[in-house]
Amino acid sequence: MGKAPRKPDPRKQLERSYDRLYALYESGDISPEDMDKLYDLDAQLRPGWEAQAARDEAQSQPMMYDPEVGVPDLGILPVADPLYQKARRLAEDYLPYQISNNLFGRPASQDFLDREGLLGITGVNLATRLIDAPRNSALGNPSQAGADLAMGTLGLLGLLPGGVVARSARGAAPGGVGETAATVYRIGDQLVAPSGYRSISGKPSMVSIPDIGPVEARPVNPIEQAAKEYMDYRGMDASPLTSYPRQDPERGRLIAAAYDMMKDDPSNPAVRRAYDAMVQETLDQYNWLKNSGIEFKFLRDGMPDPYEKSPSMGYRDLVENGRLWVFPTEAGYGDQTGTGFFDASKNPLLRRVGRIGDKPDAVANDAFRAVHDAYGHFGPGNPFFRAPGEERAWIEHSRMYSPEARGAMTSETRGQNSWVNFGPFEEYNRTASGKDTRFADQKVGLLDPWAWEIEGMPSEQQLDILLQNIKGWRR
Repeated sequence: MGKAPRKPDPRKQLERSYDRLYALYESGDISPEDMDKLYDLDAQLRPGWEAQAARDEAQSQPMMYDPEVGVPDLGILPVADPLYQKARRLAEDYLPYQISNNLFGRPASQDFLDREGLLGITGVNLATRLIDAPRNSALGNPSQAGADLAMGTLGLLGLLPGGVVARSARGAAPGGVGETAATVYRIGDQLVAPSGYRSISGKPSMVSIPDIGPVEARPVNPIEQAAKEYMDYRGMDASPLTSYPRQDPERGRLIAAAYDMMKDDPSNPAVRRAYDAMVQETLDQYNWLKNSGIEFKFLRDGMPDPYEKSPSMGYRDLVENGRLWVFPTEAGYGDQTGTGFFDASKNPLLRRVGRIGDKPDAVANDAFRAVHDAYGHFGPGNPFFRAPGEERAWIEHSRMYSPEARGAMTSETRGQNSWVNFGPFEEYNRTASGKDTRFADQKVGLLDPWAWEIEGMPSEQQLDILLQNIKGWRR
């Protein structure tokens, strides 16, 4: 008597359907109906994926110190500085027991830092802060001593520029700006082939990169840390996103129409203030990235584009080599090229800002291209550059701008990308290469505030006007 045929596993069937639709998504050939199915499958499968990832992570975590030993009374400096208290709690939680005990149980010294192998990885400035702490305490300046000790320890933990992540599994707790996943890449890692990793809802867990195939689309820890530190410093909400909303093509068309109708208005004081704020905050964000180990390089005249096959190749370059090539503004700005159109009086993003990466005479837009790719795409594990990936990049990066700057940043990203992906050349651009894509006109203006909201919609009166504009495209 033969064996009864094995019943197909319903979950595996769902996963095969997910993988098939995901491949369509990556090729750019997915239909709106199939995109809806992909999101529905993601919602069904994700809880199981996340539970398995948590089990795998728990089994792989090393014990950082013996819980039976406990943490002794480490307070030798008579300070109540909140920063000191935060550093002490972090050290007790995250550092190996002996290092934590030595840092807080007796004065730090250069010999101790060198013996523990910490002097080189904390950086000279942060190491100096650790060494100065007991000196300032002895001089009767406990607040400064607390700040020294706190800043040095936070740097040691990788929570300040110039520091490193001392905890071997830093990503085990949700700490990224846009990602609650348990695993991250660090500069110098090798990308990992798919092995069950699942990202947060609304974002694919894999990306297909030319020449190497599918890899896990994990966050990049140094970038996520820089983003979180910057947002904490600015008093912004840096709590991790738990999901991305599904991109609504109809809303995308309305934003495209709004950008199409938006006035190029660089002399408007409100517009000028928004763009000036965006430029300053972009440069601040770049400065927080400078110590993260990333080398920003700009393409030169006549140089082949190393990411010509796909911009996702920058993800590999960033993770494995700590390098990111940036397309310079003078090589193409919308559909314009050359230097004749550079007029900073009409566009603040064309203002010279000094050195960015290896470019000594960069304009503000060069800096924005670098930080937007870092904070919007690669940092949160979003190495996707079609419509859904650009929308996620706007969601992630817009959180890092003040309300005054966010309007300008939205015009430059969500506004222009919506025009490219859902505007009058929607069908053509869907399959066009990067060099053949029809880009939006460069404008200096502000969309109405509804377009700055993740799921914002225009008023009924605005809606009628926008729909009339869309009808004009189709004629």
